[in-house]
Amino acid sequence: MRRSIMVFGCTMDDGTQVTCEDDGVVSVRVHPDHSVSVTNSHNEETMVEGKWVGYVPRFN
Repeated sequence: MRRSIMVFGCTMDDGTQVTCEDDGVVSVRVHPDHSVSVTNSHNEETMVEGKWVGYVPRFN
């Protein structure tokens, strides 16, 4: 079974980057269907337009 994972950041299919360091972003999650969602400090999750092509895993 595939599941979404929390990552430090990812590269989108258009070449842009989505990272935890972006303004208002607390966490980045990549999903098996190559979609991306971000969570803000109010715990509101938003889907990012486009698909991820690569990601940097979180190191705890």
